[in-house]
Order: sequence, then C-alpha cells, then structure tokens
Amino acid sequence: MASSLNCALLRTFTCVAELGSMTRAAEALYLAQSAVSTHVATLSSHAGGPLFERRDGKLVPTPLGRILYDEACEILAWVSALEHRLREAIAADSRRIAVSCTRTVCETSVARIVSLFARAHPGLPLGITSGTVKDAEMRLRTGESHVALVEGDVEMRGAQLAPFHIDRLLVAVPARHALAGRTTVTLDEVARYPFVLRDRTSGTRLLIEQRLGRRFKRLEIAFELEGNAEVVSCVEAGIGLALLSETAVSGALALGTVATIALADIDLSRTFHVAIPRDRTIPEGAACFADWLTSRYAKARQDLVSA
Repeated sequence: MASSLNCALLRTFTCVAELGSMTRAAEALYLAQSAVSTHVATLSSHAGGPLFERRDGKLVPTPLGRILYDEACEILAWVSALEHRLREAIAADSRRIAVSCTRTVCETSVARIVSLFARAHPGLPLGITSGTVKDAEMRLRTGESHVALVEGDVEMRGAQLAPFHIDRLLVAVPARHALAGRTTVTLDEVARYPFVLRDRTSGTRLLIEQRLGRRFKRLEIAFELEGNAEVVSCVEAGIGLALLSETAVSGALALGTVATIALADIDLSRTFHVAIPRDRTIPEGAACFADWLTSRYAKARQDLVSA
C-alpha cells in the first residue's frame, strides 16, 4: 500500500474529509469531480475498505477513514515543512555570491569590500576564495565563481573587466630607517638597500617587474615571500625594504613599526578590476555586487575614511 500512497491522493482525501463534499473539494482543488472520486476510490481500494459514509447529507470519515485522515495530516505537514526548508536552502544558495580574487586583492581590499557591501546589501552574502590570477580565471571560466576580483593590467579569457579601485604601491621601510620621514624617494636611493618582495606568481610582483623594466635587476632581493603579511614582518625586522600597497601595511603603520614613502620617478599605481563572464548570465545578486563595486564602492570607501 505504501507504494500507492502519494501526496496528491492524500491532499484530495483530506480536502474531502474537511469539506464533507467531493463537489466542494473538486472546486477547492481545481480538479474535475471525477478525478476526486477516482482519488478517493483508489485510496479506499488500497486501504481495504470505505473511507467515507454519508450522514445528514455530508461525507464523513469512517473509522478507517479517520485513521487515514489523522496520519495523512501528519504526512502532509511534514512534506510541507520539508518543501519549505528546501526552498529556503535554494533561496539562500541563490543569494550567495561566489567571488574569486587574487591574494593581493584579498589581503588589501576584501575585508573592506565585504564590510561595506554587507551594509549596503545585508541579504546578499559573499563567499570569498583567494588564489593566483590563473586560479581566479579558472574558477570564473568553470562557473565555480560568479565574479573575480583581480589587479593590474591583466587579460582573462572569456571575461569582461571593469575597474573599481585604483591602488598605489609605496616603499615600505622600517620605522627607524634612514629614509623614514621622507615623503618621496627615487629608485636610485632605495636601490642601495636590500628588498623583500612577493613571489613571482603574485600580481604585485608582476607589476613591479613591468614598471621597473630593466631597472628591476638593480634591486638586491633578500627574500621572496608568498604573502603581504610575511613581507611586512620582514620590513619590521629590518631585513629589507618592500614595495607594497598602503592598505597592506596599514596595520604596521598604525603601530608605528613601518613608514611608507612614495616612489617619485616610477608610477606604481594599478587598477583593481571586477571580472564577469561574457558567455553566461550571472545571478542577479552577483550582478548587483559587480554594479555596486563599479559605481558605489569608491564613494562608500571615502565615506568610511571621512567618518
């Protein structure tokens, strides 16, 4: 009998029991009366006896029908709750915005982006994954990410890039360094000291090599490290100077362990981009995030600084 029971039959049966009429049940369920009669007959056959009897012109459940009615109500309530939970899960997943970003963007900007976007759109959570530019490109191309955040002059196959932030690399020096306190320096001046740089796969390192060109070979590289935090620690320890985003050294600046200086003779500014796929439509929430980044992030960031 279990294989013969389904929610459609049980809903029809409970509706007849509650309204006391197949005609009224058919109207309520938008079914033909013959379909309602067939549903009840099918259940009666599998239950092994009549489910209704007529009293005072109304259909009322028989003892067998009352048993079925009580259990059917519980089953339908459970199914309704399950459907509700599934809809909530689907809705929550559809609202979640999968964002892939480079380590540089993650370390310098993501915390602020997440915070400001949450204020503007609290119902749209961001799921952040970090890696290299190639990682971000692959995740975007396979659909694992809805959008990608990358820095510098990059090309991503099958993606459209839009700028949302301009970042600038500064020379980071130990707080007690001879150059600390200067507002600008030249490459010749800083090339006298060893440098701690990001590894060769990072966007920051690629930018430095591109902008310095042949002059990059003049830098004495003491260490190559994977993350900004490690580079900052080496600068604090006096191991060498570094070229980093001001945001990346903001913590050390606040503590007074590091000072930053602008490089006067080389432009080390770079643009952060949001990348979206060209060949598919991204979810509405992801489109909202991309639009917010390109049109409202700069204003929200400035308002935060001014507050």
